[in-house]
Amino acid sequence: MKRTLAAVASAAALALALAGCSSGDSSSDASGGLSGQPVTIGVQAPMEGATAYPQTGYGAQAAERYINEKLGGINGRPVKIQLCAGDGSPETAVNCANQFVQSNVAAVFDAYDASIGAAVPVLTSAKIPIIGELGGQATADALPWGQAFYFTGPLETSALGMVTILDKIGKKNASLAVTDSPASHGYVDKLVMPAARNLGMNVSPLYAPGSNMNFAVLAATELSSNPDVAGIIAMTEDGCTGLFKALRQQGYQGSLFAGSCSQFIADMKQQAAGAIIQPRVWVPASKPNAPAEVQKQLDDFAAAMEEIDRGDQQSARSLYSFAGMVNLATVLKGIQGDITPESITDAMKKVKDMPTFAGPPVTCDGQQWANRPSSCSHQAIFFEVQPDSSLKPVDPNGFIDLDPSKMSAA
Repeated sequence: MKRTLAAVASAAALALALAGCSSGDSSSDASGGLSGQPVTIGVQAPMEGATAYPQTGYGAQAAERYINEKLGGINGRPVKIQLCAGDGSPETAVNCANQFVQSNVAAVFDAYDASIGAAVPVLTSAKIPIIGELGGQATADALPWGQAFYFTGPLETSALGMVTILDKIGKKNASLAVTDSPASHGYVDKLVMPAARNLGMNVSPLYAPGSNMNFAVLAATELSSNPDVAGIIAMTEDGCTGLFKALRQQGYQGSLFAGSCSQFIADMKQQAAGAIIQPRVWVPASKPNAPAEVQKQLDDFAAAMEEIDRGDQQSARSLYSFAGMVNLATVLKGIQGDITPESITDAMKKVKDMPTFAGPPVTCDGQQWANRPSSCSHQAIFFEVQPDSSLKPVDPNGFIDLDPSKMSAA
């Protein structure tokens, strides 16, 4: 059920917003001894609900501590995050946005929250820029240049990247599961299927419940179409592991497509070999095959997650938040004078060929992806799981260029 903006902004909604957002007490502990007025960044992360990814919030918390303790904050000022836990509902997303506006945050970091679209009217009206490593839906992606920025590209990067790499390795018939939600149906219908048709692929989506999944039935249903690649479009880490184990238990030895999932590798060990994963950045398991500077960055990420007692939650999603927050801090360090929503917007517009944390160089000129001015990149990276559980880039160059024209029907 949808509510009007006026209703959501009522006193009851504000109370929910206050309940959903972090009080910031943990931020004082993460200040690294820095003095001065904190630079407050709102963080919206999908930490609750049926499609929760709590790792997104943990990555932002680790980044807060890392930026302050290891990078000296923002020119000596501490970063302070105001973490709001999304639950997938538009009501909660708007509540988070209202609280960010009331708290005068300098920017809002989208920690891969698929419901951020509902928050867009509130944030854009307040002229607060939305910044993220990647978006979980297309509303913010399509905003006019300057209202949103995503370092690793728009939502289309995931859809086009998936079919591009499967086509590249000769897979033409894919049966892939995705958590059942309105956002998932929109993503598949508007992005995945057009890209697949443009590349001559057949993708059969299988919509799975967000909870109480019967992985044996899910696996059997996928295999009933005799695909040459099985796996997922998007699911939680636990969902990926459960489904992949069921596929192997039912005798499937073919290729697995794992999307952004990565925690299944440690659990499945050699049975995970051959799976293709599609993160937006170099991830921890790729460290043996990563450039030296990226290896150092991945070590820093691991240490930061340990610092907040979340060392067991190192995944692509926690790294997205961590990397994106560090990238944002890099931009903020270059601002001379007051750090405001306006000065952050201006600084983001000027980003050109900026090296990013475990990612590609980015340029936020609004020209990297047709009809998606928020995008700072049109590159992608893919890995194949090795028998020793490490990840090796499918392309020896690591990041490759995608062809946005293949999304012409989107």
